[in-house]
Amino acid sequence: MKLYTLQNVIGENLLTFLRIKGYTKTSLAKLTGISRPTINQILEGKSPNPKIYEEQIKKITEALKLPIDYFINFSPAQQEKWQIPTTQYSDRSASSKRTQLTQDLLNDLDELLTVAAFYIKG
Repeated sequence: MKLYTLQNVIGENLLTFLRIKGYTKTSLAKLTGISRPTINQILEGKSPNPKIYEEQIKKITEALKLPIDYFINFSPAQQEKWQIPTTQYSDRSASSKRTQLTQDLLNDLDELLTVAAFYIKG
């Protein structure tokens, strides 16, 4: 249950790791067999079930060949400018809630930008 209490830290560290290593959320989902919406919950630190969360973190760390507590104390080397996420979305739309399609498209765009940044890191 210790992992569950640290899910915000783990989510942030996992997202940083994915960006540095060039993984997308979709590629992580395929690698681990965990659904993309569940990957989003893990990265946002919003997993509702402690037992399932711990199983999912175990799947992720096993797939990446890392110890299960790796993302608790993850400390990336100094990031290069291209590795720092810069995507920002406006929250000043007429309606305060995004549709699921809109959120999915923004997530896909964010992944594409991450992959593009990885390849143009010069």
